[in-house]
Amino acid sequence: MRHQPKRGFTLTLVIVALMLVGIVMFVLTGGANTMLFEADAVYLQAVERNLIASGLTWAQARVSGSADSRNTEPVELSTEALGLPNAKLTVRILEVQDGVAQVHVETLCHKGRHTLRTSRTFSVAGWAPAG
Repeated sequence: MRHQPKRGFTLTLVIVALMLVGIVMFVLTGGANTMLFEADAVYLQAVERNLIASGLTWAQARVSGSADSRNTEPVELSTEALGLPNAKLTVRILEVQDGVAQVHVETLCHKGRHTLRTSRTFSVAGWAPAG
């Protein structure tokens, strides 16, 4: 007569190991989702800075380049060249005095569950492009 308790013990060990793997996967998934959420937030902040810089550069060239910079209508600039199809950039030159303009820049960008919308006013001095 042989007594074979090893089969039941091995099966119990396999079941416990599978439960532990499931728990570890659950914890790691939560951490990965948190990292993805934070990475999207940082990406959107970088996109926002790029949009603002582009808008201010456009306004600076516009203020120094032409007399029609007095137009206070908002202008929506294309973001396709920046590779940002889900972004929106609107620039409005509020007033120009002595070559310094008050510029209102609105940005909107989104990725995943994040949406970042900003609206700020800046002072910009005009410049003359080289050439």
